[in-house]
Amino acid sequence: MYVHTVIARLKNGSADLTEDPTPILPPAIFQCEKLWQERGRRRSWSKEQWAYVRSAVEPWLYARIEPEDVHRENGLWHSERAIQARSIQLLSCSFENGPLPIISAYAEFQLTFDRPLRDTGELYDWQEQTDWLDWALCFGFRLQDEGEWDATWEHGGIDFELIDPNDAITGHPEMIVS
Repeated sequence: MYVHTVIARLKNGSADLTEDPTPILPPAIFQCEKLWQERGRRRSWSKEQWAYVRSAVEPWLYARIEPEDVHRENGLWHSERAIQARSIQLLSCSFENGPLPIISAYAEFQLTFDRPLRDTGELYDWQEQTDWLDWALCFGFRLQDEGEWDATWEHGGIDFELIDPNDAITGHPEMIVS
């Protein structure tokens, strides 16, 4: 068995808003929306605002991979139904659709395979032989009622990257927020 650290990146993910999430949103999320509206045309958060937004939004994020049988039959070794993210980092947040934000974020997973994978290319080769992990990725918000709002409903892309197991999610070069 070979344990690999894999990063899943969700770009501009938004949840299905056919139901109104506002009754179950924590007050800090509404404060973030208000800060976003006050920013006007500026494209970036101030350092202090971004720290507040991350501290308000990240605790409500979840990410997991729910492998299909084809993944298990072709070398992904996990007995549990879902593989929970070890860590999640919010990279961007927009409230243009209302108080449940559009997010870009990374999630770090440890996945066990029956073979060593040397790099992200081999991870993608494995995915082509089985089924793409993006169909198995659940990434979104778990709110006060424990309901989940999956931000992969509509998104600008999902990527997976195999990283060195000694790198922590916060040490990944692309994860630094300026």
